[in-house]
Amino acid sequence: MGVGKSKIPLLIAVVFSALVFIQLSPSSGVYIASAVSDEQEIEALIQDLNASNVSVKADSVKTLVEIGEPAVEPLIQVLGAEDPDIRENAAATLGKIKDERAVQPLIKLLTDEEWEVEKGATDALIAIGEPAVEPLIEILQDKNEDVYLQMKVVAVLAGIKDERAIQPMIQALKEKPELQADLGYNLGLMGEPAVEPLIQVLGEEDSSVRVRAAEALGRIRDKRAVEPLKVALNDEDETVRVFAKLGLKSIEAQHENQLIITYGKEREFYIEDQRREWYDQLHTICTLARNNMEPYTYPAGSVISYGWSIENRIGVGILEGSEVNNSTLDDIYYVFDRAGKEIGVADVPVVFLYEEFPVDDILPVAAEDIEKTEEPAGVEETNKTEGSTEDARKPVNISGLGTIFTLSGVLISARIVNRQ
Repeated sequence: MGVGKSKIPLLIAVVFSALVFIQLSPSSGVYIASAVSDEQEIEALIQDLNASNVSVKADSVKTLVEIGEPAVEPLIQVLGAEDPDIRENAAATLGKIKDERAVQPLIKLLTDEEWEVEKGATDALIAIGEPAVEPLIEILQDKNEDVYLQMKVVAVLAGIKDERAIQPMIQALKEKPELQADLGYNLGLMGEPAVEPLIQVLGEEDSSVRVRAAEALGRIRDKRAVEPLKVALNDEDETVRVFAKLGLKSIEAQHENQLIITYGKEREFYIEDQRREWYDQLHTICTLARNNMEPYTYPAGSVISYGWSIENRIGVGILEGSEVNNSTLDDIYYVFDRAGKEIGVADVPVVFLYEEFPVDDILPVAAEDIEKTEEPAGVEETNKTEGSTEDARKPVNISGLGTIFTLSGVLISARIVNRQ
């Protein structure tokens, strides 16, 4: 007997409902096949994390992030992979997914022998944020823990900026001389909540602790630190006086508008491989621009520095107090823009800033003091990545001379000019 036209829609609906039931039923073969397919997709995407094509890597990370929770355990498993590209990009993906299960495995990568992997783990833990704070504090407070790992932990805590980390960091400043240089820098990144605790530290008996407290307060640039730093100008220790003076200068300088103008188009990147490619392009642009920049470079011109930075752009320092008009700035930008076009880069991002020469007589004293504490005792064997290419590409975010507040950029700038 045939099916009447009026019954066909009903029959289709019944069949469709049955298919939906089968598709969603946990015991159905269709559901299992779908799960297997998902596992295979995740595995294939993970393998692409070390693809030679950077766009393929970035697309794999994006897709894994979209998959989310089901990808977490497979990604954790490959954090121990032999290929550093897979370790790095798996860490980056876990940071973007922000799953708490990844915290401990990522902490283990903070001492990875490859600086790219180490940085990937650092950025991922910072991105995960709050769930990582307590495990990191436990490592910092562990008297038997590896010093090199504790250095990395300090940097991650400063990146997360959770107030719970301030007191443990200050306690470590008092108790662990080998971490003082790192803590002086990173406590200065903790911001406003660290101001009052650091002001208290200015009264510590240990002069090296007072030095790092003054350093950190200068970096935070909070007005509450002005009077305590003025008092520290009379400290019995010369280096404390030096850093108190630097701190006061830093607080005062924050009210000055150093920015002149920006040109070009800012770039953003999804994975570090893209950023590193961009750094290489900026480096090439600066190299190609060198000869054409000579007429604008001091003493012939007002440019006292130029070079690419970790902010994904080229910075040009103009001598503070010099007269520079829009036409000259346009001409200077054209030098970099033309160099960019030679390698296929349009709208090169360039920022112009006023800078001053580091002529203050306190700088040699500060530099000498920092050099004494730059290499923590007992970590010669464990400090695997010191002097790496990445360190050279992060001049502001290092211990040592680069920690001298706002003057760090000037010092770096002067070296850039001297190399031209």
